[in-house]
Amino acid sequence: MKKSFLIVCLAAALGLATGAMAQSAGPVGGAPSSSSGNHAGHGQREKITEEILAKLHLTADQKAKLKAHAEELKNKIKEIRKGSKGAPTDEQKAKMKELRKANHEFLKQTLTKDQLREFMKLRNEKMKELKEKNKGSGKVGTP
Repeated sequence: MKKSFLIVCLAAALGLATGAMAQSAGPVGGAPSSSSGNHAGHGQREKITEEILAKLHLTADQKAKLKAHAEELKNKIKEIRKGSKGAPTDEQKAKMKELRKANHEFLKQTLTKDQLREFMKLRNEKMKELKEKNKGSGKVGTP
C-alpha cells in the first residue's frame, strides 16, 4: 500500500509538473469547455511517469526525497490552479513554467546523471507516442 501510494504521488507530481501546460488550447470558436477538458490525459501522464520511474531503479533515499517533493509539488500546483475554471491565465502559465523548471532542477539533484538521462529519454519517447496516437483527436499531446 505504501509503495503504491508513493508511486501514485510521484507519478502525479512528476506527470503534472512536466506536462501541466502541455494541453490543447481549448475549444475552437469560443465554445464552452467541459469541466474535464482542462485535465484530460492526466491519468495517462501519471501512468507513463509511474512506468518510467519503475525502470530507474531508485534507491530508498531517492524514493523518500521524491515522495516529499511530490507532495510539495502537488500542493503548489493546486494553489496555482485554485479558482481556475477555464483555460490557464498567463500568470498561471508563468508560475507552472517556473514549477517545471524547479522540478527539473530537483530531478537533476536527486537522480544520477544516468537516471535523469534515462528518465528524459523514456518520457520524451512516451510523449511522442501519445502525440502520434492522439493526433487530430483533440486529446493530450496535440498541438
